[in-house]
Amino acid sequence: MALFPNAASAQSQTSMQVRTAIFGDLSVTKVSDMDFGDIAENGGGTIVMVPTPNPSCNVTGAIVHTGACQPAVFGGSGDFGRIVRIKKPPSAKLTLTGPGADMEISAMTINGSPELTQIQQTPGYSRFIINSPSGIFTFRVGGTLTVGANQTPGTYTGTFQIDIQYN
Repeated sequence: MALFPNAASAQSQTSMQVRTAIFGDLSVTKVSDMDFGDIAENGGGTIVMVPTPNPSCNVTGAIVHTGACQPAVFGGSGDFGRIVRIKKPPSAKLTLTGPGADMEISAMTINGSPELTQIQQTPGYSRFIINSPSGIFTFRVGGTLTVGANQTPGTYTGTFQIDIQYN
């Protein structure tokens, strides 16, 4: 009588987070945080985050960038054809604090493509027209992160506020 071993079974599990956002009329909510990813510096430089639907981070100077390049993403609801005025943080700047010298995000920019069409841009705000028939839109916020020479390693964070006005 021959004996054959039973086939071994393997299992693997993973989990994922599922979420949704529900928008009320003339509303806005944060969808995701801005994330410049991981940085190794050897003399300082900048990372310019371009907040398009397929974002990119362009590096200058003596830094190496890996990982995320995620602009802040907001979602909102309004009416087709309505004007939306999005106010940027004061001076379009944001300070990040951490274990070392503060870092600054400057030249903050807003991109609402494809659901919003920009009709005016000033240093303090951007105006868009809602061209989504449903009135639901998203917009992304990016900017230029300045990393100092000899920046102390660690996590740096900051917060900013976006104000929306509907006309």
